[in-house]
Amino acid sequence: MTEPNQSWNEELDGLSFEDAYRRLEETVDKLERGELALTEAESLYRQGMELANRCQQLLTEAELRITQIGENRRAAVAPVADADDDDDEWDLPPPVDPDDPSLFEDDAPF
Repeated sequence: MTEPNQSWNEELDGLSFEDAYRRLEETVDKLERGELALTEAESLYRQGMELANRCQQLLTEAELRITQIGENRRAAVAPVADADDDDDEWDLPPPVDPDDPSLFEDDAPF
């Protein structure tokens, strides 16, 4: 079985997820047909494993980027509490008692 050459490694490193996955599917299809010589099957199997590793690498990198985006978004919208600054809190009046007769007094001049 031959070792991967430099051009294969460069090609593999340049593949997008979609291209690597398509090539992996083609490789699996060829292997499943079973019409290959043993050395050719070994070579295709090795390439298939390298393609699968490339796909996994790209998925892991995408997952990391998505996680970082989520963390950055949460950090951007998280409220910043300042212990010395009470201006952020609103002083609300107490709740109104609906049975309070003063609510119905007409102190309006008109």
